[in-house]
Amino acid sequence: MHLKKELKYFFRYLVRDSFIAEFVLLKVLGSQPSGQSLSDYQFQMLNKSLVRAVETLPAYAQIDLHEKNYCSLADLIGKFKIISKVDLLEKPTMYYPNHAKPKRWYTVGKSSGTTGSPLVMFRDLYSVLIENYFVKRHWQECGFFLGQKCASLRGDHVVELNSSTPPFWFFNRYNNQLLISSRHLLAACIDAIINELRGFSPHMLQAYPSTAFTLAKYLEEKNQYLSIPIIFTSSEPLYSHQRTLIESRLQGKIYDMYGMAERVAFVTECEHGEMHVNSDYSLVEIVDDNGIATDDYGYVVGTTFHNMAMPLIRYKLSDRTRWKKIACQCGSVFPVVEPIVGKYEDQIFGGNGAPISPSVLTFAFKGVQNIKKSQVAQITSGVWEVRIVPDHQYTDANGALLIRNVAELVDATIQINIVLRDDLPNTISGKFRWVVNEMKN
Repeated sequence: MHLKKELKYFFRYLVRDSFIAEFVLLKVLGSQPSGQSLSDYQFQMLNKSLVRAVETLPAYAQIDLHEKNYCSLADLIGKFKIISKVDLLEKPTMYYPNHAKPKRWYTVGKSSGTTGSPLVMFRDLYSVLIENYFVKRHWQECGFFLGQKCASLRGDHVVELNSSTPPFWFFNRYNNQLLISSRHLLAACIDAIINELRGFSPHMLQAYPSTAFTLAKYLEEKNQYLSIPIIFTSSEPLYSHQRTLIESRLQGKIYDMYGMAERVAFVTECEHGEMHVNSDYSLVEIVDDNGIATDDYGYVVGTTFHNMAMPLIRYKLSDRTRWKKIACQCGSVFPVVEPIVGKYEDQIFGGNGAPISPSVLTFAFKGVQNIKKSQVAQITSGVWEVRIVPDHQYTDANGALLIRNVAELVDATIQINIVLRDDLPNTISGKFRWVVNEMKN
């Protein structure tokens, strides 16, 4: 397995970070838009994606892009209807190229399937390289540069699941990267992991919010700290209580990122804590339930700029946000949005049917001791099940305090059922869903 991992990370480095990737980076860097030309750049890239979609995807074969002069992005995209994951799953031959069969030179990406319906996406080599460019640009803006020591605490399968003795990690020499098995964030393994991180002393950590939070919880229990200046989180909602503990125990600053396998939006956090839509990555719209553009909270709709193998046009996600009409102190020309609200499937509702913000829900857990891990699930209308992995000092009084906090700080009309569990499993991709909606309808 060691040789297989060496080869895997060598070829990943060769494709993403070698001279080939650098050539693409230089090409892109040389054509980056200024504030004055950003709209022109978007128009150019959008037109390129739409033409490609009409040429290769049967769903758009009847659209004529040449019948009139288009003066704006809205004019250009107006003939294309909003689609969603359901369209791709139910009508693949309409929205995938080549009769939904990837060509030999395409790479195939898969969504994590946290909503229960994983997708397969076709990508060309340029799409892979340009994706890596945008991630690197975010890193550099936050103070991390390729070659510096970094660690990863995500879903990488770096050691066998049944391994009970160190190492619970793998050193990727090509990127100076320590890959830690998030599946071994267990009491029996954590001391070795903490010691390895302390000895390696990375400048940056990549993690899911839940895995970084688990590490921080262990550090808190042991009254220990690490020193990792930069922490990049992504792939899950980042809650305020997680950010506070992670930054305290890892003694670093979190920069969150929002992206997805479909690659229709890329949103990055700046040093002032604002989330910026990278407008040279894709065209992002925010629409209401009727598909109309809104300045209020709405669904994220994105159109790819950089994947000609399979352009997605006006693809509606289940995530929600709204525009912030501010000029950020960081000086970026990219627009700002509110923090992304979790997937609709992970939205829970109070006793009166009103949606409850997961960030508000975190207040109920503050001050409640002896909880290793928790999950809040909506079982039916007006009923939540709070699943708790208790430590050895947990008592019924802890649960009673949590119920009281929910009534006083979140919703006094909701019924709370506390269920003790030995563990709360992650998804197949290694992510953890803290808030889940399990209502049948």
